[in-house]
Amino acid sequence: MGNVIWFTGLSGSGKTTLAESLLSKLKNENLNVTLIDGDRVRDSRKKKLGFSRSDIEQNGFDVLELCEKERLAHEYVLVAVITPFETVRREARKRLGPNYFEVFVSTPLDICKNRDTKGLYRKAELGEIENLIGVSATVPFEPPNTPDLTIDTHQMTIDEGTRMLLAGVNEWLNLGKSKA
Repeated sequence: MGNVIWFTGLSGSGKTTLAESLLSKLKNENLNVTLIDGDRVRDSRKKKLGFSRSDIEQNGFDVLELCEKERLAHEYVLVAVITPFETVRREARKRLGPNYFEVFVSTPLDICKNRDTKGLYRKAELGEIENLIGVSATVPFEPPNTPDLTIDTHQMTIDEGTRMLLAGVNEWLNLGKSKA
């Protein structure tokens, strides 16, 4: 059964960039690894979810179910999804047990807004998007209570972040995944 490395953080924090960098490193080690990206999962759904709190939680639980299936076929499943609510992250830790490693990409909101790679923050400011996670009062980003690793991507390069990530994952694996 595969290990799950779950990246959580605001839009633009660097979750996918870090996950893709780790994916490349793990594949170079000939490990069987896959990446689940929150945007791709949401876009591939037959039934479209909105951005209410309940829809966002449902999307998180759907990602968790997909993750459980993928870990049957992979040594590592990397999950890059905002996952703003502790309820979903707590359920992921409960269901995946010692095979769950949570990475909080804690990049500050102002840095994420400056990056705005998808233009979401600008659209929210213009009123074109309601319920933007971390901006709207109805869908706040709840920082993780007990992440296994915290990385702030605005204070390091992607290579530095990836090295920190690899060191954290290796320590977790060497300690017998004791934080379950």
